[in-house]
Amino acid sequence: MNFFKARVLLWPLLLITFLVLAGMGAALAFGGLTFNSLFTSSSSERDSQVVQSVTRIQEVALLSLYIEGVARAESNREILGVAIPASETTTLIQYKFDAKLGIDGSQVKIEPTGPESFLVTIPEFIGIGFDEPVFEDAVEDKNALSWLAPPAVQTRMINNILSDENKQKYISQNEAELKEQAKVFYSGIIAGVDPEVTVAFEFAG
Repeated sequence: MNFFKARVLLWPLLLITFLVLAGMGAALAFGGLTFNSLFTSSSSERDSQVVQSVTRIQEVALLSLYIEGVARAESNREILGVAIPASETTTLIQYKFDAKLGIDGSQVKIEPTGPESFLVTIPEFIGIGFDEPVFEDAVEDKNALSWLAPPAVQTRMINNILSDENKQKYISQNEAELKEQAKVFYSGIIAGVDPEVTVAFEFAG
């Protein structure tokens, strides 16, 4: 009789055990969903960190070119479209500076192409500016009647030296080096955030 009563009292324990096991199963299933959700969130956070690391930089100087040269301007006096002999004046200005070439970092695009890979799109290269320009005093070579010729405008000569046309010439001459430097620069930034990812590059133009 006592044994029967003890066996009857086991049913509540079995019921509690069943409920606990069922609860654990549900918790595991819910936990699996939560784990996947956390994994996706972690990947998105990494993407966000990489993007912020790249786009927070504005103007990026990739190359500094030391430029040294002599600008030359010639002028003479004409009558009815015919140059007056011996009226020529040649003006020379010696100059030197560092030309900074790079990109507008705000225009760089970075897109994930897979869980462990990114595509970085680099915009057109630009001339950022000139550091420490030095222009020597102009030197003039005059002929006998050179006083008839209009004087060279040195300001215009300097503006031509620092013109956008010359910036573009420097870019064209150094395009390969600019691309290589862009790859090194941005690969280093991204590797600093996540060294496991693969980075590909695409250049405008």
